[in-house]
Amino acid sequence: MTMIDTARLRATIDSARLRATGAAAPPGARRAGIAFQVAEAAESDAAEAAAPLADAAPVSLGVMLAAEALDREAVRDQAARRQGQVVLAGLTALQRALLEGGDQAASLDRLALLVADMPPAVEPRLAALLGAIVLRARVELALLGRSGPPQTPAK
Repeated sequence: MTMIDTARLRATIDSARLRATGAAAPPGARRAGIAFQVAEAAESDAAEAAAPLADAAPVSLGVMLAAEALDREAVRDQAARRQGQVVLAGLTALQRALLEGGDQAASLDRLALLVADMPPAVEPRLAALLGAIVLRARVELALLGRSGPPQTPAK
């Protein structure tokens, strides 16, 4: 519950107590359902709530840089994971082309480009898994006569 919610709850309770006792509301007070009223108790609660923040130790630059480095590693792993999934889709497309007797050249060219663009993974298990996927793709490329990405004619 936030400080504002707490203050609203207290104002509602105080208003209900006043109505139940028949006492008049303090000068300047409004009904709880119409407007928000900041009570003195809420101000002291706000000061108490801010006190722990003042006592908090400042975060060092080293900690912030380490957290940023972890974020960068996670982004790199995510990109490598996505590229691994795309390579698997390329292997599936090549398999379909082989089974259907269709044009394998386009699938081979695409697979060769995907393997060449594989970003490195930081996490060791992910790197090993992606290495196995790339190895399988390279084996398929070698079996079908492709050793690398397609060569573009020089102009």
